[in-house]
Amino acid sequence: MKFASSLSIAATLLWSCFSVDAQVQPLVGTYLGDGQRNYYGNAAPSRLRVHWKKHLGTGTTMVGQVVRKWSGSGWTGQPLVIREGGETYLIVGSLGHSIKKMRARDGHVIWSTDVGDAIKGTPTFVDVGGGDAESRYILITGSRMGRHCDFAKDPAFALHGVSYTSGKVLWKHNVVRTHSNSRDVDASAVMIGSKACVPLENGNFTVFSPNPSKAKVKHGFPAPKIYKQLRLYKSSDLALYRSELSCESSPTVYRGKAYVAAGCGRVYACSTGWGGIGWTLDTGGDLNGTMPLTNDNHLLLGVERQFIPGKGGVMKFQPGGKVKWYFPLPNVRFFEWSGGVVGSPAVNHRYNSGISKDLACFVGVDGMLTLVNHRQLQPGVTVAGPRGKRFPTPLVLDQVQLPKGSISTPLFVGNRIVVGYDNGMDLYQVSAAGKLQRLDRLSGPMFDATPVVWNGRIYAGSKNGYLYCLGN
Repeated sequence: MKFASSLSIAATLLWSCFSVDAQVQPLVGTYLGDGQRNYYGNAAPSRLRVHWKKHLGTGTTMVGQVVRKWSGSGWTGQPLVIREGGETYLIVGSLGHSIKKMRARDGHVIWSTDVGDAIKGTPTFVDVGGGDAESRYILITGSRMGRHCDFAKDPAFALHGVSYTSGKVLWKHNVVRTHSNSRDVDASAVMIGSKACVPLENGNFTVFSPNPSKAKVKHGFPAPKIYKQLRLYKSSDLALYRSELSCESSPTVYRGKAYVAAGCGRVYACSTGWGGIGWTLDTGGDLNGTMPLTNDNHLLLGVERQFIPGKGGVMKFQPGGKVKWYFPLPNVRFFEWSGGVVGSPAVNHRYNSGISKDLACFVGVDGMLTLVNHRQLQPGVTVAGPRGKRFPTPLVLDQVQLPKGSISTPLFVGNRIVVGYDNGMDLYQVSAAGKLQRLDRLSGPMFDATPVVWNGRIYAGSKNGYLYCLGN
């Protein structure tokens, strides 16, 4: 009861970061729900029937020196769900450079704003309080660095403040050049008090005000007030990682600190106040995914195999403390990845469904969907971690091989799991005994992006260009 009470208080504090009036209410207000990164919507369907689909647009972007044409939604690309005046809306980023406000029941576009390059990640809805509606409700939106930006010398406006009501860009931030080979922003910001924080792909954890009234003109356009920036890599990392230092994961809030999985293979505990970087966990590997907070106040970390001699997989650890267990995944090549997990693990404790609330699931780049009890260990069994040290390993309840590999993040909503992969999407039901039963399959579209569910509908963007509404 003591834990349940503290969890309720923590949830209330987190949601207060997004406090709004009754007319505009974020239901899923940032990537994976809120600062705990463990809420995926309210109710999943039992079928994957297509109710509607809308084309999100196509745009070009630079990958190195090569011009690529991308469509639809990519990794992580989860829609937001916002309730406004009795209607439900989606906020969707597009690889075609635009962020869109869409009506959830039919996909009708309310407004669409071009931010200058592909949007891969998920916006964050913020109410800054006061002022008119246009400047009060802000969407903090990351993007790639800018279609015509010279990497070496031009400003890279890859972080934007967009009005939720009108779609107007109210401010934008220049992601400066560092040792990293990227000046993009894939991560989703989170609010701690009145301050926003987000890791940029240049390796700078940035604490700022999203309030347009505090913005000052720089490079000819309003820029947000920056409180501080913390470097999420060390000079010693350059020998192994070289310029592969991108921070792509979204921060998880626990006890007033932001926990970030950085590209240099290290987890950082960052303060938005007077302090700087505190505790760190050095796991190695390429850390791309976002860490959900479990019901026993641990974090689940996906480890991609690059830069380590062992295997990638999933690690459970206590923030500021010790590693609880590690679950290795096969070294299987899938495009540029060589094993482990690129997406994020998912947990189910925020739902009442008649099954255990101690469950977690994750999908490897090899396409294996694994269901575990994250609070139970395999008795007497240890496994090698990313750098050879041995750890306990969790109790595996079931595994299912998907048709193709995946970098997507599954949703775990009560006793349902929604998981996308390279040529489709599956919907599973979890029994009381922890066994996976497939309810439906949609074959064809590539679902790298993270879906969201609301009122028995799944909203999922695909790289074929379309946003799908799926359900019974």
